[in-house]
Amino acid sequence: MYSYYADRGLFLECGQNKKRLPVAMEKDNQALERAYLNNRYQMGESLFVKLKAHFDRRPKMEGEEDEKVLMVDQFMSIHQQEKCSGVVPPSSLDNTYWKLVELKEVPLTNNTLWRDAMSQSSGEVRDIHFVIHQKNSVRGFLGCNRFSGTMDYTEQKIAFKSLITTKMMCPAQALENMMTKLLSQVDSYQIKGESLELYGTKNNKQYKLAKFIALYF
Repeated sequence: MYSYYADRGLFLECGQNKKRLPVAMEKDNQALERAYLNNRYQMGESLFVKLKAHFDRRPKMEGEEDEKVLMVDQFMSIHQQEKCSGVVPPSSLDNTYWKLVELKEVPLTNNTLWRDAMSQSSGEVRDIHFVIHQKNSVRGFLGCNRFSGTMDYTEQKIAFKSLITTKMMCPAQALENMMTKLLSQVDSYQIKGESLELYGTKNNKQYKLAKFIALYF
């Protein structure tokens, strides 16, 4: 499985021991990127690819250490409908770009506030997303404004704390207000493969607030 986002490709090896590896921007990588961009429905989604490749090591994009990478010797084909067999390993909660795709069990593209923002926007609407960094810090984008704050989380519980935002106005302001309120209600989560579901509790009953998908770059 191959995904591409923010000028970086990532490969998920199919088979029993699935591993995610960055793809080096060398050899036949350009053909792989071009095929992906011509076939993907949305940036960052994973597509099944067939290729000949080998492993090597290259310097990391950040830091002075090197890392294991996939070198594409020959791109062969790409398939929109095929998937890896077996279970996809769960994404890590931290150091992953989590993109919003669903609000209160309704796809974001069907959300009235999102559609209103799209109709009023003169340009592309940015992803609503967040990334949890080291030392439990979180940064992201709510629809109009960037935000930052801190996180408390365990294997099941999670809480967004002390969030601060920039003060820009835009067509997605109502959607941002909804997201700000929603994050304050989150108290637990589940990671299912490359999806993150955030939950709240009301009258001692758990309900799903939002769903995010993992993008890698």
